[in-house]
Amino acid sequence: MVAWLFTILRNEFYSQCRRRRRPFESIDDRAESLAAKPTQVAQAVHRELCAALAKLAPEQRDALILIGAAGLSYDEAATMSGCPTGTMKSRVFRARAELARMLSIEDPEDFEEDPIISAAVMSGDRLAMGA
Repeated sequence: MVAWLFTILRNEFYSQCRRRRRPFESIDDRAESLAAKPTQVAQAVHRELCAALAKLAPEQRDALILIGAAGLSYDEAATMSGCPTGTMKSRVFRARAELARMLSIEDPEDFEEDPIISAAVMSGDRLAMGA
């Protein structure tokens, strides 16, 4: 009787394990979601941005952080800083222009992904596909 019950329990356990098993996924299907881009470039850009922000005049830096990072409206930021709204707009404009000059940003294409990293990722994708 014990052997018979043990066999039933073992077979039930195996059946449950088979039901829980996930369907087979190809490594190629999951590679895209598991791949991570290198962080060195982002860290270098972050350090460069922090250094440039530190060089801005304190009023401009505060205005830029209140509007750009904190997401406040010009009116809210002006109230917090104790200045007119027009002055806040002027400070933010000048801060953005100065920051762009320090970071050598000339047009919107400068915000696109680094072409060297893009080329490396694309060549890695082609190698993975066997091309």
